[in-house]
Amino acid sequence: MSKPTRGHRSWHLAARLATFCLACAGTCEAADPLAKLMVCRNLDDAAARLACFDREAAALAAGPIARPSAPPAASPAAAAPPSRAAAVAAAPAPDAAQQFGLPERTVAAQEVAAGTRPAEAKKIEAHVAKFAPGPDGRLVFTLDNDQVWRQLLSEGDLMVNPGDVVTISRGFLGSYWLQTGNGRGCKVTRLH
Repeated sequence: MSKPTRGHRSWHLAARLATFCLACAGTCEAADPLAKLMVCRNLDDAAARLACFDREAAALAAGPIARPSAPPAASPAAAAPPSRAAAVAAAPAPDAAQQFGLPERTVAAQEVAAGTRPAEAKKIEAHVAKFAPGPDGRLVFTLDNDQVWRQLLSEGDLMVNPGDVVTISRGFLGSYWLQTGNGRGCKVTRLH
């Protein structure tokens, strides 16, 4: 008997895979974790559809161990919009093992949904408590919320005074922009 060639082994692997898929064709749909989620798309009532998506997304986030046994249905109880407290209670606490290897953005979204992490702020508004130039000439701002921010580049006069309102917003690639009430601004980084 001759040794199987590389192409011969690939053919055997493809044949075994096809046989497996045909054998489980009836049960593979039930094993598909997105099958129940896709059923939610067919619900007409918006509140019931949202409740269905929330329930199935929570089941997906919980992993393969905890799957709801009841199929999604448009019952009158499901038609009532869920409260924020009910949504937090319905979302399981994230499991470190389930989150292992996931991108930070996905982990953060799961933790926000479970209520274990506050939602990410897009910007903050505060009053300047004091500011002074650092040893390198860049301004250091202390805000009334006890945050300390430093100017990234020493550029121009911001015309800021203690007590002025400033807005710090997220920029691209992890940067932050401080803008004064007079419209002037600069890139900043938080010190503490």
